[in-house]
Amino acid sequence: MQRCRLESIGVSYPNKRHFKSGSLNHAVWAGRTCVEKSKHLARDIQLLINTGIHRDDHYAEPAFAAFIQKKLGINTEFQGRKTLSFDLQNSGCGMLSAAYVITTMIQSGSVQVGMAISSEANSDKKTDPNYTYPESGAAIIVDVSPTSSEGFGGFVFKTFEKYRDLYSSVVSLLEKRGRLLVRKKQGLEEAYLQCVEPVLSELLQHENLELADIDYLIPSQISDGFLTNLADKISFPLDKIVNTTHLFADTLTTSVFLGLQYLMDREPIAPGKKVVLLTFGAGITVGATIYYF
Repeated sequence: MQRCRLESIGVSYPNKRHFKSGSLNHAVWAGRTCVEKSKHLARDIQLLINTGIHRDDHYAEPAFAAFIQKKLGINTEFQGRKTLSFDLQNSGCGMLSAAYVITTMIQSGSVQVGMAISSEANSDKKTDPNYTYPESGAAIIVDVSPTSSEGFGGFVFKTFEKYRDLYSSVVSLLEKRGRLLVRKKQGLEEAYLQCVEPVLSELLQHENLELADIDYLIPSQISDGFLTNLADKISFPLDKIVNTTHLFADTLTTSVFLGLQYLMDREPIAPGKKVVLLTFGAGITVGATIYYF
């Protein structure tokens, strides 16, 4: 089956100067950058999936993807081309889940071009001390790879429900306009580490690879200490694990693709290189894929 590729990536890094804050603004900045770098026009995008969790004014309905689609001007008229847009929430694994959905729909012939987009922002005047995600945005355009050697490999997602109480994010309605409350219990990072091995093992087995065949690993940027412990846990060289924690804190849904853009900006990734994208989220859910350059 023909592979699907990352045709373009756009990011909106944390701590932008002279930039109006908010999840919608970060999503639109990343989306526009992604389209500007792409060979595709905005009107070519047939599927738009938003995976951001924390949004301006805690919007739940209508789908935040519709706001993003309108701002990006992606087929918002009633005539001509159509674009399906919807929200998909899977915590820190969201963008990888969206990439999987787009890939599956392309391979089934339902669409030819799709965009996954995400952003994080907390509009509360007094934020919960446990909310530590800086504002950010990321977007990817996925289409059919021109070669059989480039693009996404298999995807693996596993949810470990016995750890489900370790992490939660809810909007309390006890305060006017709501207030976002985040609960991270002791042992969360250790639980992530306990869950990673079966996911990586299944992925590598599916791709008929060994961990030694992987050139880079880009995980969710939970913390600097977590990345060090991850390297020890899976016996993978620390210098091959992309680490952006010295630049900004974990950005949740956008984390892995900010890391991929950082790696690509730092050095060109030569054809033939293999990169594992590894995500962690509530549930606890762990998701992974291999991208072949």
